[in-house]
Amino acid sequence: MTGQHRLLVVALAALATAVIPGCGSGDDGPERAAPPPEPKQRSAPRTDPTPPAPELELPARVPRRARGPANAASVRVIRSWLAALNRGEVRRAARYFALPSKFQNGGTPVLTIDSERERIAINESLPCGGRAIKTGDGGAGFVIVTFRLRDRPGGDCGSGTGGTARGAIRIVAGRISEWYRLPDAPGDPQGPPPVEGQPV
Repeated sequence: MTGQHRLLVVALAALATAVIPGCGSGDDGPERAAPPPEPKQRSAPRTDPTPPAPELELPARVPRRARGPANAASVRVIRSWLAALNRGEVRRAARYFALPSKFQNGGTPVLTIDSERERIAINESLPCGGRAIKTGDGGAGFVIVTFRLRDRPGGDCGSGTGGTARGAIRIVAGRISEWYRLPDAPGDPQGPPPVEGQPV
């Protein structure tokens, strides 16, 4: 399975969990609506949500908050990556990711990016561009970044434009080796990304 196919499967799975529970009550017609046990079974997922699967959670070793000033060279890599993304130069932006590298954007599992096609695909998947308005040292090569979101060519930032998002980005040898979406507040548990205005 190619990287693009894996990303598509992840996106479809996330979409299915978000949409299917809300669609179950109205598409079967009057013949199935009559027996009382069926509606009870269908409404249960909406009133008793299950916790997120472990693979969708932010890895415990990823820092949530900064400890001090970020490494200047690492910040330059992040700003250069953002500049390429903001210009709509997705292939150029993709080259700032190491091969292999790790990527997790909110509701996705941690993906291993190990081909040119995959690193292009993850950059194409980001609906917003952004500007790094705050950076800090997360330790172990990580930079904690607060982004100011903006529209970008080829993206669709929507109502997220002008908002903020946080990320933990690990730079190794001048490349992004790990990229994680962080909760909006350092103490918040990680959840799915907003419908509009996902990070960069």
